[in-house]
Amino acid sequence: MKKIAILTCLDACLVCTGASCLNAWNNKSKRFAAYAGENVSLEAFFHCNGCGNDPEMDKGMIEKLDRLQNIGVETVHIGVCAVKQETGVLCHVITQIRDMLHSRGIQTIQGTH
Repeated sequence: MKKIAILTCLDACLVCTGASCLNAWNNKSKRFAAYAGENVSLEAFFHCNGCGNDPEMDKGMIEKLDRLQNIGVETVHIGVCAVKQETGVLCHVITQIRDMLHSRGIQTIQGTH
């Protein structure tokens, strides 16, 4: 079984319920359409620890990534909320987390719904 996780922006949690990400997951639509008919499991839904944190020095983030690795997550989808609306560019903190995931052999896919 392929294990998937979703990473979202902490600031987005002020207005986001995660409903659109979970709806897309449950319906295997949008960026999750590739999993239709596959044996996949959503193992985690987690957030960055904020714009002011350096994820490489953040013990909490390192613990989150250790946990993902330990439970066998193969792919992390990066929520649409991680792209800055004003620039259309992926947040620099999320970019660092993405790179940390890659260094652990965990694939990332930009986009959820």
